Amino acid sequence: RPFYLLSVLLRDCFPAIDGRSLRAVSFSLTKDTITYHTRSGKIHLDFKTDASGFSITTRFEGFGEAIGKFSPLGNGECPELSGVYQAARNMGGPCGWLTREKIREKGNAESSGLVTVESGGRWLTLFVENFFRYDFNGLVRAFGNEPIQISAYYSLEKLNREDETLPPLRLALNKNLEEGLQGAASAIARHMKARQDKSPAYHWCSWYYCYHNFDQAQLEEYLEGMKDRQILDKMQYIQLDAGYFPAAGDWLTQNERWPKGLKGAFETIIKAGGHPGIWIGPFMIGNRSALYREHPDWILLKTDGKPLCPWEWYNEPKVWGFQDEEYYVLDTSHPDAMNYIRGVFRTFRAWGAELFKTDFMIWGYVDSSTVKRHSPGKTSIEYFRDLLQAIREEIGEESYWLGCIAPFLPFIGYADGMRVGGDVGSQWKGGFSPQNMIQSVLGNNFTNHLYYQNDPDSLLLRDFYIYLTDEEVESLTLLAALSGGCMYTSDPLHKLRDDRLALFRFVEPKGKIRPSLPFSGTPRDDIVLVHRNAEGNRGIVFMFNKNDIPITGVYSLEELGFSNPMRAYDYHTRDMTGTLTDRLVASAAPHGCKLFFLNRGDEKPDYSRLWNNV
Repeated sequence: RPFYLLSVLLRDCFPAIDGRSLRAVSFSLTKDTITYHTRSGKIHLDFKTDASGFSITTRFEGFGEAIGKFSPLGNGECPELSGVYQAARNMGGPCGWLTREKIREKGNAESSGLVTVESGGRWLTLFVENFFRYDFNGLVRAFGNEPIQISAYYSLEKLNREDETLPPLRLALNKNLEEGLQGAASAIARHMKARQDKSPAYHWCSWYYCYHNFDQAQLEEYLEGMKDRQILDKMQYIQLDAGYFPAAGDWLTQNERWPKGLKGAFETIIKAGGHPGIWIGPFMIGNRSALYREHPDWILLKTDGKPLCPWEWYNEPKVWGFQDEEYYVLDTSHPDAMNYIRGVFRTFRAWGAELFKTDFMIWGYVDSSTVKRHSPGKTSIEYFRDLLQAIREEIGEESYWLGCIAPFLPFIGYADGMRVGGDVGSQWKGGFSPQNMIQSVLGNNFTNHLYYQNDPDSLLLRDFYIYLTDEEVESLTLLAALSGGCMYTSDPLHKLRDDRLALFRFVEPKGKIRPSLPFSGTPRDDIVLVHRNAEGNRGIVFMFNKNDIPITGVYSLEELGFSNPMRAYDYHTRDMTGTLTDRLVASAAPHGCKLFFLNRGDEKPDYSRLWNNV
C-alpha cells in the first residue's frame, strides 16, 4: 500500500546525484532493497514499513565518488499537486503555503528539513529526523506547463566516505496539513532531544530602541524606571545587546559606553533585582579587532585561501559605529579559536549572565566543500554543533539560550528560543516592516514549543518616535503574543503610556501554548489563530487583517474546533455579558484585528491577562 500511494502521488522518481538521475551499470532487487551498481560503488535503498510509517534508508558501499547532493527520490512528477508547504531554513526565510500557481510563478522552492505536498486530496510529508551530520531539503520545481517535480535530497558536501548510511527519509500520509507538520516536527524534536523545559521568555532587550548606543547611565535609568512602574519583577531577563565591545571579536574588552565593563553592568542588573542577559556574535571578527590582529590564522578561509568575508563596509555609515571595513568568520575547527570562544562564554557566565542571545550564527554554517578549515574532514553541521556543544557546556544547562540568524534544525537540542522572523521596525511598509514577521510567525508555527520557543521579534509598544498607529501596535502585539512564543520589548517601559504598559502586562506568557491555524493550506485574506483548553470549553479566537482594506470573516465554531454553542466575549468592546452563538462575525480595519474569548458557562473574561481566558 505505501508503494502504491507513493506511486500515485509521485511519479517516475529515481535516485539522483547533484540533480542528475543516477547512472547505474546494473541494479538488483530484493523484497525490501534496491541496489544500484555504479562505476563508483554500490548504492542501496532499503524500504521499510512500520508503525511509524514508511521510510527509505540510503546506504553507500565502497562508493568512492565525492557527492554534493544525493536524492533517494529525485525529480518525481506530481501531476495532481495542489500546493506545497515550504519550511524555512533560518530566520526570515521563505515559508508557508504555496499554491500550484505560486510555484509556477516562482519556478522553484526549497523547503528545509521537511516538505509537505497536497495532491489529489492527500497530504504527504517527507522528512528526516536526524540533523547531526547532514542537511536535508525538499526541492519543488516547475517547468512551464509540465507536471511539478519534487525532489528530496541530502547535502553531503563532497566528503569522501566510501561506506555511509544516511538518516532514513520518512514519508507520512496525513488527514490535513497541521497533522503532517506537527507529526514530523514532533518526531524531529524527539530524535534531536529538543529542550522544552523552559517557560516562555518575557524580558527586556536594549537593541530595538537604543541600538548600539545603550550605555551604563541609561541602564541605571531604565532599571530604576522599571522598578517605579512595578514591571522589573516580571522581567525574566534584562538583556544587553551589541555595542558593549570596541570591535566584533573583542567581546571581553570594555568600551567607553561601559566604564564598569560588562561585569559591572551585570552587577547593576543583579543589584536592582534583575537577571542579566547578553548578546554576542560568536563567529564574527572585525578586521580592526585585536583578535584578528593577534590571531589572523583563526579565521575561516575560502578555497582560494582568501578570508571568508560575509560583510564588507567600504562606504558610510559603517555598522554599529565601528571602523571595521570587513568582517570575518571564526574558524572553530582551530583548537585555539574554539578555546577562545569557550573562554568568552565561561567568563560571561561567571560574571552573572543567565540569558545568551547568539546572533549571526548562519555565518559559521558553511558547506565544507566551499572553505578551507584548519582541521578538515567534517560537514558544516558537525562543525556547527561542535560549537553549540561547547557553548552549552560553558553556559550550563540552567541558562536560557536564544538563537538568532541561525539555521533552525542543527540548533535543536541546544537552543531554548529561536528568532523566526526578520527585524520589525517602526513602520508598516518599507524597510523593517512587519511583513516578514507576519509570514514567519505563521510559517513556523508548527515548530513552536517542539524544537524550541519561537521568537517573533521585539514588541513595539511606544507611542513616541514611531510611525505605527495605535491599531497597528495593538494588532502586531496580539499576533506575536498569540503565536505563543517569547515576549520582549526594547522600549523604555518607564516612559510608556499607561494603556501601552497595560498591553505589555496583558500579553505576559503563561505556559507552552501553540495556536491552531484552522485555515492553513488555504489562501485567504484573513489570518485566524485559535487556542482551546484541553476540554474544549474555553478558548481564544484571533482574527488579524494584514491588508490595506477592511475585511469581514464569518466563522462557524465547528470549523474553529469548538462544539456549539458557546458564549463569545469581544475583547475590544470589553463585553462582560457575552453572546451565546454558534458562529463568530469578525470585522477588522486595515492592519487591525478582532479578539474573542469563548467559554461554555457564565465565567466572566479576564481583560487584564490574556492567558487567563484559556
